[in-house]
Amino acid sequence: MSTAGKSNARAAAAGTFELTTYFEGRTRAWGIFEDRFGRVRRRFSVVMDGRWQGDTFVIDEEFVYDTGESEYRSWKVTPQGEGQFRARAADCIGEAIGRSDAEHIQMTYKLRLQMTGRTLVVDFDDRIYRMGEGRAVNRAIMSKWGIKLGELSLFFVRDNGSHSENVS
Repeated sequence: MSTAGKSNARAAAAGTFELTTYFEGRTRAWGIFEDRFGRVRRRFSVVMDGRWQGDTFVIDEEFVYDTGESEYRSWKVTPQGEGQFRARAADCIGEAIGRSDAEHIQMTYKLRLQMTGRTLVVDFDDRIYRMGEGRAVNRAIMSKWGIKLGELSLFFVRDNGSHSENVS
């Protein structure tokens, strides 16, 4: 059985909402970023492709913003067993620490963001909730020095080839 097959079998048996199971293949998403005052600052869509490379699960993300800008990120995820995982990306400082249970996935990490011509290091508390039928909702709080800067809301749907929604 392949690594991906083992992951799917474990998730089904344990009822765990696993990152590597949900994001295997193509997933599409769309969302918003709200500042700490509740004002929508950005709208975007994302196409994510997840696949196994040996014992590492890779998630490639391509963001397209309502301004026409785009951004690419590639996460390298290493399962740790019992719903735990660690992940790395080029703009992630250190490792992201993650865990999953029957209903959600949580990941905390520090990320380097380009904002208004400078680099800002921020903390993310990222939570993805299972909704069923290939759908999930992501709520992430972005903060710096313990002060909330804003919230990200993202809506995922597993791609069956018929979706082509974009915000631009």
